[in-house]
Amino acid sequence: MSEQILSVAEARAIDVDAATRLGMPTVLLMENAARAVADVARSLAERFVILAGTGNNGGDALAAARHLGRERCVVHLLGEPDAVRAPDAALQVRILRAAGWPLVVGVVPDPALVAGSCWVDGLFGTGLARELVGAPRAWVEACNRAAGPRLAIDVPSGLHGDTGAVLGAAVRAEVTVTFVAKKRGMVVGEGPRLCGRVVVAGLGLP
Repeated sequence: MSEQILSVAEARAIDVDAATRLGMPTVLLMENAARAVADVARSLAERFVILAGTGNNGGDALAAARHLGRERCVVHLLGEPDAVRAPDAALQVRILRAAGWPLVVGVVPDPALVAGSCWVDGLFGTGLARELVGAPRAWVEACNRAAGPRLAIDVPSGLHGDTGAVLGAAVRAEVTVTFVAKKRGMVVGEGPRLCGRVVVAGLGLP
């Protein structure tokens, strides 16, 4: 049997079908994704730097931080908490703030200060179609300078999910945890070089 490869649109359609036809809350899918990310991250290191964007990819990263534990994580948000408008991702921010977790906002960590930690890339997901410039590009470049392993969520940030093109800059991951199936951009263009070892995790879909 050939390996299943999904386009970005096909992957999004699976999420929509799970929510509308199957009645699965989207936050449940995020929780399942986060649990899978945390399981793989624990195999790479004992401490973690969480890089979270303002969309659902960032929500996956924030939820994964809960599973990894407050004492083991430093959580960095690319934008202000109020800029996280995707409902499920915004819920993850509210949970962490209510629990008193320190969130570092708008400041990318110095790779030299957290040597050996696993950097969890939850900056941008498969929906990214524009070239990264300014602060987002600086975050990606800082992640690539990190001494510890890099784990990308779904696709490395900066990699086009369909074409495998680099959108200005992209995370070079040792491991990519993707969901349901590989995305087309992971197996063409720069995808194989940037994704590293790919772990395909289920989301509990029946």
